[in-house]
Amino acid sequence: MRAAMIIFLSLVAATPSAFAQSDPPRGRISGIIGTGKTWDDEGSLGTGVVAGGRVEWRLFGNTGIEGAFEGLTHDRSGGFFESEGASAMLSVSLLHRFGPDKYQTYILEGVDLIHHSGTTRFNNLAFDRESTDGGFHLGVGFAVRVGERVEIGPEGRFYVLRAENGSDPAWANWIGMRVGWRINP
Repeated sequence: MRAAMIIFLSLVAATPSAFAQSDPPRGRISGIIGTGKTWDDEGSLGTGVVAGGRVEWRLFGNTGIEGAFEGLTHDRSGGFFESEGASAMLSVSLLHRFGPDKYQTYILEGVDLIHHSGTTRFNNLAFDRESTDGGFHLGVGFAVRVGERVEIGPEGRFYVLRAENGSDPAWANWIGMRVGWRINP
């Protein structure tokens, strides 16, 4: 919770400088598609697909704020333990870009609200679970500008969740391809 408060206060403190800029802030709208994995506190819940969208707004320099909505599925079948489900992730991140405008690496950190629903089966006993938990994430990516407005590149994120129940997701990660559209280049 302390990390979430520090990130929130950093965002609030940085906002006034975004309005003090003489240049209009640059934004991006992008989508992601890839593959990921979800774990509970005892092991893997399975792998699946991630897809989502996000909006980024530059605050100052090469630092921006990003809002994202993504979905991550998971499926583990065979054996005495099986699991299937999906997580809807709503997140806010601080994103820091490095390098020239044509190609940039970036790192990000932020807070999440994640809704998960799924079914686990253990020795033919099925348990349906649904939960909404908070968490935080870290990520890294690489963006290459293609033409005047399009960016493309790989991105990966790692999530740590505050699961209330042992069978709820506690960690998730994914890697995917991001395609973005630059606003006010």
